[in-house]
Amino acid sequence: MPMEQTEPGKQGSLYRQIAEQIKQAIHAGFLPANARLPSVRTLATQYNISLTTALKTLRTLEDEHYAVAKPKSGFFVAPRRHSLQKGAVQPREIAPLDEQTELHMAMVGEDCRVRLDLANGDSSLYPIKKLSLIMRQLGYSKPFLLGDTVKGSGYAPLKTEIARRAIDYGCNINPDNILVTNGCVEALSLALHATVIPGDAVAVESPCYFVLLQMLRQLKLRVIEVEAGNEGYVDSEKLVALFQRKAVKVFVTLANVNNPLGKTIPNEKKARIAQQADENGVIIIEDDTFGDIAFGIQRPFPMRAFSPNVILCSGFSKTVAPGMRVGWVHSNHYMRKITSLKYTSTMGSPILPQATIAELLSNGGYDAHLRKLRHKLASLVGKIRQVVLRAFPPGTKVSEPEGGYVLWVEMPKNALNVRSLFIKARNAGIGIAPGHIFATDDRYDHCFRLNTGFGYNDEVEQAIAQLGQWCTQSLVGHEGG
Repeated sequence: MPMEQTEPGKQGSLYRQIAEQIKQAIHAGFLPANARLPSVRTLATQYNISLTTALKTLRTLEDEHYAVAKPKSGFFVAPRRHSLQKGAVQPREIAPLDEQTELHMAMVGEDCRVRLDLANGDSSLYPIKKLSLIMRQLGYSKPFLLGDTVKGSGYAPLKTEIARRAIDYGCNINPDNILVTNGCVEALSLALHATVIPGDAVAVESPCYFVLLQMLRQLKLRVIEVEAGNEGYVDSEKLVALFQRKAVKVFVTLANVNNPLGKTIPNEKKARIAQQADENGVIIIEDDTFGDIAFGIQRPFPMRAFSPNVILCSGFSKTVAPGMRVGWVHSNHYMRKITSLKYTSTMGSPILPQATIAELLSNGGYDAHLRKLRHKLASLVGKIRQVVLRAFPPGTKVSEPEGGYVLWVEMPKNALNVRSLFIKARNAGIGIAPGHIFATDDRYDHCFRLNTGFGYNDEVEQAIAQLGQWCTQSLVGHEGG
């Protein structure tokens, strides 16, 4: 695709732009080692530049060891030096789900006796009665909310409330650049569809929310899983190195209260990640659905607060009620495409639930509810974490979340494989989320996610004790063997 002509005197920047495009294609794997690069004449024609500028482009690639010149043959892609460096990870296609993983994912969320598998809470945590009252009142006073079509970008008063609240966490958002969606999952899906094509490379935090991994698989994207450091959030230096290598097109993040680790990236690291993404042309898609239930006094800033280019997604199913599937997406650059995709997929979202949440946000009830919810969740997380540490054998590690509903449990080496533990637990009526669904390989076969949102009682304590007993027995059996 021809580039726009530059003004006289800016040819230097033009050859650099073209060289960077070619380097990005090399990093992405579209131009493998030893592939022939376009000739000087082909480059000149393709980009509408002079032969001198085209030659300088290829010489620049050669100087930077991305290309080698072969006499009378032209320029070829040099061997991938970056891929030979220790620790340099390359994006890879996500393999189809194996039958066992597919079965386990289908079982997570299904009814069971002890609910330790989801990432939400018991209905008693949410303002169900107040929501019901607001909805009934709106049904009487504004019956058109039920009768109107659902076309458009969403209920205007709700979008205004979302933008107003965003100011408190460092984001200046135009309500016109907000689209209301059917939950945050749809918001993420639309953002991805608007920014990537099959074969693009995407970076994610690891362990990674399993629904997101399935989206990436269905879109036929290549993925790099960047594991968390000792602090429990993504290794920012490894991530920035990927950006600088032009190894990925998009980074999808839960920067606040990551699922499943429950950690928040510090502001200074968010700022660096956002800056480096902007400088290297990487798109950030942020899922901030857990931001409102961070345990600290101050709600954490999303990464969007550090760059206006971040696509921000969120929703109310984790704070207002799981059944209120109202989410939203904001972008300064992709809203036209996102809105078009929404119209051709689900067209719009029901208005009455949007109006109900708008009323909750505007009359102050939401803030009072959040304070109670955060306090209750912090108490449950702390209490159940101690139960796990008592019940499981020495060497077990349990995350210390900074918000949300879940704990991440890492069993000792040689413990029962979590795939077996998952089936044992299910057969006993205990639901957990097995670690292997949070990655594209078996790196978390010794881990599982545990929900705390359904409360603490004798049945929950006994269920955790049973899980710990199975783990201990597997270790004893291994030593005996």
